[in-house]
Amino acid sequence: MTSLLKKIVLFFLILGFSITPLAASSATSRTRTLNAKYEIVWTQDAYLPKRTLTNLGLKSPQDSVFDARDHLFIADKDNARIVEYDTNTDTVVQIITHPLMRTPTGVTLATNGDIYVADPAAAMVLRFSSTGELIETFERPTTASFGDTNYKPFKVAVDNRRNMYIVSEGVYNGVIQLSNAGEFLGYFTSNRVRLNLVQMLQDFFFTEAQKALLLGRVPTTFTNVYLDNKGIVYTTTMGTNMHGVKKHNTAGQNMFANQYTWGPSDLVDLTTDDKGIIYGASKSGLIFVYTNDGQYIFSFGSSYANYDIAGLFDSISSISVDSKGQLWVLDGEKSFLQSFEPTEYASQIYAAINLFNQGEYEQATVLWERVLRLNQMSVLAHNGIGMNYMYTEQYDEAMFHFKIAGNRFYYSQAFWEVRNKWLQTNLGNVLLGGIILAFLLAITRKARRKSDWLRPVKNVLHKIASIKIISDVLFMFAFLRHPIDSFYDLKTSRKGSIKGALIILGLFFLVFIWYMLGKGFIYQLIAIEDVDMQSVIIGFFSIIFLAILCNYLVSSINDGEGSFTQLIKMVAYSLAPIMIIYVAIIGLSYVLTYNETFLLQTLQQGAILWTGVNLYLGIQEVHNYSVKESIRSIVLTLVFILIIALVLLIVIIMTEQVYMFFEAIIKEVIRNVTN
Repeated sequence: MTSLLKKIVLFFLILGFSITPLAASSATSRTRTLNAKYEIVWTQDAYLPKRTLTNLGLKSPQDSVFDARDHLFIADKDNARIVEYDTNTDTVVQIITHPLMRTPTGVTLATNGDIYVADPAAAMVLRFSSTGELIETFERPTTASFGDTNYKPFKVAVDNRRNMYIVSEGVYNGVIQLSNAGEFLGYFTSNRVRLNLVQMLQDFFFTEAQKALLLGRVPTTFTNVYLDNKGIVYTTTMGTNMHGVKKHNTAGQNMFANQYTWGPSDLVDLTTDDKGIIYGASKSGLIFVYTNDGQYIFSFGSSYANYDIAGLFDSISSISVDSKGQLWVLDGEKSFLQSFEPTEYASQIYAAINLFNQGEYEQATVLWERVLRLNQMSVLAHNGIGMNYMYTEQYDEAMFHFKIAGNRFYYSQAFWEVRNKWLQTNLGNVLLGGIILAFLLAITRKARRKSDWLRPVKNVLHKIASIKIISDVLFMFAFLRHPIDSFYDLKTSRKGSIKGALIILGLFFLVFIWYMLGKGFIYQLIAIEDVDMQSVIIGFFSIIFLAILCNYLVSSINDGEGSFTQLIKMVAYSLAPIMIIYVAIIGLSYVLTYNETFLLQTLQQGAILWTGVNLYLGIQEVHNYSVKESIRSIVLTLVFILIIALVLLIVIIMTEQVYMFFEAIIKEVIRNVTN
């Protein structure tokens, strides 16, 4: 029963897709990436644990940042201090403390070397000189526009004009921006409120007074803010797998809004290197790496709170990268510092990305090919090579790599160029050939009428079409032009037959499978190997049979004249439009790009509408109903389908529970007997 239920559910999912608009080598550092189907797969190690430092006397460290000398500044929260650690010499350079500093949770550096510390318990940002002297503090803004906003800074970033970007505890309005003098400049950016289905329905049906009483309508808060060496602002947000990492323009807008920046829902920190590679850290112990435009590269690490294993964490609190590309990660729970060194695999990827950004496409391709020698199915490498070929106008090669990577968007762009080039080369010849053919047909029309040399062929075709079963099948084309008359002929058995109807249903099933699995790469979203054909077959014919049965039952109690056999014929012959248009869509999917998606969507919607009209006219004619009676019959049929589907689902679930109950009893009896 469980298997049958899974197959029915899977069929509905597939059906939904088909009618949707076309639109050191240890386990401590195993690396994950995405394949062409956007599934998580294991790949070569990108980073290996290098140094684990437990002798710095840290106690719940919360943030860190590097300066140009590879000195790491650590916000040591529970020790109420800032630790400056030289990663080159493995020595603590200085420790910064002050009576005003109580729980430092954020630290950053200005371009002149000044140290800014965010302290939520002290409710201020403290500015120290590079030698540790307190210069000034930035307490709660007094301007009226700041209002009663909570001011407990726990993360801070500073631009080259020493303007501050502050993430404060419990502030939903966004990132607080202060001037270098501590004046409130406004909120640099904020997260949007994301509503669930229930909240959307509430917005639609509730009055304004009712909406005012609703709770939980606040955006998620930021967990960190970071500025790179170019002054670009980045933020991290918890509670989302799609927009946890954001890169903001000067207006505060997310430049990754249309980019698939998949990641964990518990991001707490991020940093970038001098090449623009983005490194994000999740509280649960995973480290995510992205390109400078937000494309996911890979992730590594894990959470393992019960054991002390290099490269595994209890709870990550901060991540930083030095000038050599090594990552330094703080564990806030166990209070240690862990460094990671990139492997050749990661270094080759970063170098290839950097060459592409510099416009060195041929050299970048060489490096991507080296990556492919390490991992032949690297989606990132194939995308990189495809992009390089795109920029060097080698579009056929680009299509090849984009197809392997499953990148339909850029495949479409490359195909557009290939198609455009072919049209420029051959369109004149095609038009000339068409004109010549039309001219020849015109001048030979009279000759063909006199000699009638095609008569033998016509006779053969006529004899074939005259065969009863073939004639019955071909009768479906009459429903495209004269549906009402055709339904009358079908009802009176003057044309069509139940055998022809069953053959049409079989043909439609084959077309449906072809449409589902045989479109061009750009529009083919379902892989053949992912389809359970048994569930598709059962679901397809079950839905059609259930629809016919329900309409027959409804019409039986509403004075309908149609028999069960007539309903089968009516439904089968009504499918002619959608079957023919689906074949046209399949053909067009091989020559159209994403830019022409609307054409396929229009055809698909037209096919569904046309078939729906046919079904309506068929019900009206077969049952001899009026317009009102036909509409009522259709509505009741849909209601019956839902009721039967729910009853079947309940029966399946209850039968499964009974089966599991008796299975447990039998196993218990066997266990007692054998013991």
